[in-house]
Amino acid sequence: MKWNDYYERFWDWAESTQISRISTLTDFTSSAEVAEIANAFFDEKNAARLVKRAMQNGIRFTPAEIIELSGCLTEEVFNKVICSRRGQFTAEQYEELEGLCFNEELLENVAKADGIHRETDDLPFDSEIAIVQPERKGPGFLAALFGLASHAGSGRTYPGRCMGNCSNCPAHYGYRYGRWYYGHHHSHGCEFGGNDCSGKP
Repeated sequence: MKWNDYYERFWDWAESTQISRISTLTDFTSSAEVAEIANAFFDEKNAARLVKRAMQNGIRFTPAEIIELSGCLTEEVFNKVICSRRGQFTAEQYEELEGLCFNEELLENVAKADGIHRETDDLPFDSEIAIVQPERKGPGFLAALFGLASHAGSGRTYPGRCMGNCSNCPAHYGYRYGRWYYGHHHSHGCEFGGNDCSGKP
């Protein structure tokens, strides 16, 4: 069935007919129309089927259409739509995309390809971070000194689990001076349990 016929008759059909005709579609002509119809489906799996069918027939979506599709597709298909996009994201569109896509590697690739500067590019990163207490000023530093002294006096080392004192958590993977390099909260990826004090990452 040709896309123009499907698009014109879509609203007159029962939902079961709308869904059953997806697998027969050919000759797609408009990415904007596909995005419009995809958003009309209540089930993201049906919307994803339609978008995948359109992509198999050569349709590529613009950044504006991709943002429009974000609420109606499965994560897997949404990521594929981003990878095969038509055109480049503006800085404003990319900022919106960061709140819609949860694939950090994909976001990084889009930023590089589209010449977008990310805030995380300004943050330091060391792939070989030693587990040592970072130097702090003020009461936080004094508290750390007292803590180290008590551990040294008792012959104990850091227990390797969350102590519930996240502001003084030993520096570890990606975490320095009370923040993650990529803007996450302490509980994100913390091998000591993070803020939930579970002792599990």
